[in-house]
Amino acid sequence: MKKSLFLYIGLSLLLSLPAFGQAWRDVAPGITVALPRDLYYRKDYRIQWWYFTGHLYDAAGREFGYELTFFGAGVQKRMYKSKFGVNTIFLSHFAVSDLLGNRYYHFSNADAGAFGFAGADNMLLHVWVDKDQLEGTMKKMHIKASADNADLELSLLPGKPFILNGDRGYSRKSDESPLIASLYFSCTNLSAEGTLKLGNTVFQVKGKSWFDREISSRGLGKNEVGWDWFALQLDDEREIMLYTIRNRDGSINQYSSGTLVYRDGKYRHLDRSDFSITVLSHYISAQSGTRYPSKWEITVPSENLSLLVTPLVQDQEFTAADEMGTSYWEGSCRVEGIAQGRAYVEMTGY
Repeated sequence: MKKSLFLYIGLSLLLSLPAFGQAWRDVAPGITVALPRDLYYRKDYRIQWWYFTGHLYDAAGREFGYELTFFGAGVQKRMYKSKFGVNTIFLSHFAVSDLLGNRYYHFSNADAGAFGFAGADNMLLHVWVDKDQLEGTMKKMHIKASADNADLELSLLPGKPFILNGDRGYSRKSDESPLIASLYFSCTNLSAEGTLKLGNTVFQVKGKSWFDREISSRGLGKNEVGWDWFALQLDDEREIMLYTIRNRDGSINQYSSGTLVYRDGKYRHLDRSDFSITVLSHYISAQSGTRYPSKWEITVPSENLSLLVTPLVQDQEFTAADEMGTSYWEGSCRVEGIAQGRAYVEMTGY
């Protein structure tokens, strides 16, 4: 949901800044996703992101996980004659998990968008931050990211139709207000093919990816501290998205929810009572000292699903304290139990 659910991944620091000029549009009940329009940049909303994760393999079976997210955070709405004018801060986050090497690499870029060094198009799918880029259509997308010792370039083809999370894409996130919500849709099954470079080694890779798109203008509610988001891709061709939003008293917000996608592309909404997520163990990050959950049991009784989700690399913490005032955990995981597969998990607010 990224990076990701109602992904504000530390962008609360930017959202706390005063917004000048015209007011931002709210996501309100009754607003629904319209495609392909909402795939493109929606300049009337204050915060939005395009989020990709995936599981890749080279010809010998060596496995990698990856994350690439593009954020746009509005800081003001003004008309400028100068190319130095800034209305939006653009960010990209890129990470690779090397399972064989038990290594996690992560990189970030940020730019104010002046002179075209970063931006997003509101008439077609094209988002870029320096060398990190996303372009394409609903039928085919292309992503690439470049960092000091890692490069990724993938072509992505949807294997199932796009799905609308929540109520036709309106996804409420808080009991405080119906305006604390996002437009949220996904493509949960994309075939991926391309190249991954780590250091001086280039891998030809194939695999499966997940895409989330969210649009909003508000952060979490005053009583909410963070979320846990799960994107499960099962070997039987089902996918499950779940998120829980944590309140300050440790309880789970009633608007936590999910979506289950069947083999044929049909899907159903899951509300808070349809699933359970139990934390089975924790680990403490050596980088930040943060104590994160590190193993979960997930059940969806109506689907007879009982699953164990475990990180494939324990330390997959994206440290972004200098850039955004926070860090979060986002990583590749194994799914075992009644069904097997792979997952990506994101945890914020710990």
